[in-house]
Amino acid sequence: MRRFVRPRTIAAIALFFPVIATAQPRVVSPRIQHFVQADFPEAERGPEARTVSVVMQLTVAADGTVSDAVVTQSGGAAFDPLAVAAARQFTFAPATVDGAPTTVRLVYRYRFRWEPPPPAPARYAGVVRGGGRPLANATVTLDSGERATTDADGRFTLDAVPVGRHAVTLSGDGFDARTVDETFTAGQGIEARYDVPMRPAPPPPSRRRANGRAPAVEEIDEVVIRAPRLRRAVVSTEISADTARRLPGTQGDVLRVVENMPGVARASVGSGQLVVWGAAPEDTRVYVDGVPVPRLYHDGGLRSVLPSDMVQSVELVPGAAGAAWGRGLGGLVAATTRTFDDAGAHGAVSADLYDAAANVRANVARGLNVAIAARRSHLAELLDASGEAVSALFPTPHYYDGQARLTWTPGARDRLELTGLLSSDRTERRNPALDPAADSHDQRSVGFERVYLRYRHQSDDGATVTVTPWFGRDGRAQLQRVGAVQTSLDSTAWVGGVRASWRRATSGWLTVEAGLDAEFSSTSLSRSGSIALPAREGDRRIFGQPPPDQVAADAWSVAQVGVAPYAEADVSLFRGAVHVLPGLRVDPYFRAVSRRSPQEGDTPAQGLFSQDFALEPRLALRVTPSARVTLKAAVGVFHQAPQPDDLSASFGAPALLTSSARHALVGAAVQITRTLTAEVTAFGSLTESLAVRSNEPSPLRAAALVSTGEGRAYGAQILVRQELARGLVGWFSYSLLRSERRSTPDALWRLSDYDQTHVLTALFSYDLGRGFEAGLRFRYATGSPRTPVASAWFDARRDRWEPVFGAQNSIRVPDFVQLDARVAKRFALGRTTLDVSLEVQNVTNQANAEELVYDPSFTRQGTISGLPLLPVLGARWAL
Repeated sequence: MRRFVRPRTIAAIALFFPVIATAQPRVVSPRIQHFVQADFPEAERGPEARTVSVVMQLTVAADGTVSDAVVTQSGGAAFDPLAVAAARQFTFAPATVDGAPTTVRLVYRYRFRWEPPPPAPARYAGVVRGGGRPLANATVTLDSGERATTDADGRFTLDAVPVGRHAVTLSGDGFDARTVDETFTAGQGIEARYDVPMRPAPPPPSRRRANGRAPAVEEIDEVVIRAPRLRRAVVSTEISADTARRLPGTQGDVLRVVENMPGVARASVGSGQLVVWGAAPEDTRVYVDGVPVPRLYHDGGLRSVLPSDMVQSVELVPGAAGAAWGRGLGGLVAATTRTFDDAGAHGAVSADLYDAAANVRANVARGLNVAIAARRSHLAELLDASGEAVSALFPTPHYYDGQARLTWTPGARDRLELTGLLSSDRTERRNPALDPAADSHDQRSVGFERVYLRYRHQSDDGATVTVTPWFGRDGRAQLQRVGAVQTSLDSTAWVGGVRASWRRATSGWLTVEAGLDAEFSSTSLSRSGSIALPAREGDRRIFGQPPPDQVAADAWSVAQVGVAPYAEADVSLFRGAVHVLPGLRVDPYFRAVSRRSPQEGDTPAQGLFSQDFALEPRLALRVTPSARVTLKAAVGVFHQAPQPDDLSASFGAPALLTSSARHALVGAAVQITRTLTAEVTAFGSLTESLAVRSNEPSPLRAAALVSTGEGRAYGAQILVRQELARGLVGWFSYSLLRSERRSTPDALWRLSDYDQTHVLTALFSYDLGRGFEAGLRFRYATGSPRTPVASAWFDARRDRWEPVFGAQNSIRVPDFVQLDARVAKRFALGRTTLDVSLEVQNVTNQANAEELVYDPSFTRQGTISGLPLLPVLGARWAL
């Protein structure tokens, strides 16, 4: 059973959020005391397991009885009356306001679950022979755990074997263990006969030493008193900054290499979205030194939010991450910043078509270093000066960012880093039209700041302790106007937390890590305008289409707290040939929303407090059967709290549930040469309780969004990677993916807005000598799904044509194909270096379609093309 509100005292959370707690009356939500389970309808039972949900609005009276039950989302004619009859028999501890019982309405999901009876087991019998005679005391073991031992006649019997295909292992004295596959059918038996080859008798001792060799002596491995890095993710791609900087397509921006990694969808020009394994962009988390930041790229996707001189490496974990990471349904990107221990003073300045940047770092005292960096865009100013009117289709970005770090190293075992990050974006797009109803204006601004203190300590016993408290602010403002309909959204969030970990190798075969990942946020939001803007995944709309004229307004605040302890280990078996990595994360969520229902006149707002408890087991396995081959597998459970934007009583639903996901993957990696590797991975994920728009024509109050959405993604990816060797570095990656969504558990699956079936990237860079480098990047990607326009009708009231849509996401934008090139030259100028590079994007001037468009009557379809051939000249001077 799942409830929208779980009652708890508000006093505990009031310590964090006194303004919310003191401004609202003390509200205790109803708590179910007597639950009635209805039988699964006999006519609906089948051979497969099945779950059916009926969503109802229950009216709980002041005495705790259910006075009314209304079906809001049908589970079928056979289920609805049974669910209503059962719900009317519920009894609750009634809701109270300041201690007085009151009548309330709540949304309740009633689940019917059918589990078919297990099939009758199979009988398994047989005889094991070796050397022409029956073998006694041989062991027959199934992979499901059943075991039998042969008698004096070599016979064995198992009366109850689970049906299906099983691996059967035969073992015993005198012969090597052997494994065979057997398939068992329900209610039937197998009579087997196994003849195993016996080992030859060992030679006498004198013959074994006749070759004069002494018996081998096992060597003792060197013991290192240091906790090794615990490899949490069995599938990840990590690129060093020095490698990423020289790759084509990045324009020297290290973090932009992420868009070329396997599993990452190609983002449309100007979006900057990060779509990993078909998950929504907001489901993939981004970390800098373990501190979460809201985005990886500036608006437009031209630059990342961190300059390359600050980055040491970047790692992409597309799924099934370790227990240290959570609060996201998709993958994660982890950027690690450089450690600045250089003696003396150093710095660099750089400029290209997009922006200009500078950084300086210096050793100011013994063990004390400082580093400062800044960057500002000038692309918009250059376009304005050239008179190019491109902002109607692709908004030109205005951005800047800054970073500062103070590092103190008091000794060899301790290190303290105080870091500040700053990022700001502003974009504006105007699309004037002769028809005032089609005139549009879109203005957005996004920014964030972070301050964190990272402390590292290496103890005498080899344990590593890391503690990182952090604090910051996220700001966002958006103004959209189409014709006379204007929509605005403003959001300010104060965020903070602490990440702490302790890691130690307790023995030669075991490394353990325990830690705490705590986050809090207090967000204030205001929104007014069209209920359909901004667009959501699953909306049926076309580019440039005016939004519906239904409008609303709301101002609300959201406070969220999550304190997640975790533990994980790396168990090394068989001299390192097998690594088992179990992990467990306990992630409780606490949430307070200032308004549980839309504002009505001067009626005081009533808040909503809810909590959820998430238990997230993780398990990974790495097996190395040979020095060149590694087999991998991982599974995990993940959760994600609703976005504060979605908790509006007017535009969303304050009682949205926490979403959940399950990840699973298997793969293999082969070391072809010392620097060339190949890796293949198959993956799948299932997500539940996603926030989607209500399908009801007139949704319930405070229920414009519902937590009934589900998603699934599955596919495979291949990565062939050449590490830097003889001047050559690069890789080839290919992803085959299907990402699907549905709005309710009973609806049909459809393609997700983020589905890209095929994504192929091939890139390399080669050192030509004498300071010259050259590289190429080729990309191919399937176009994004879109909903076709089947016909149109004329709205005389609005004086415009309205589309009639066909099957959702049943067509696609044309495929994307592009070739990019890069050449660079390094000049040594005394103690300094000058790097000059020229990147040419879209060398063949391919007219790639970015979006589908229609004429005003929706009778003709066209496309918006992406960027043409674009040369980007840049220079960097470093000391």
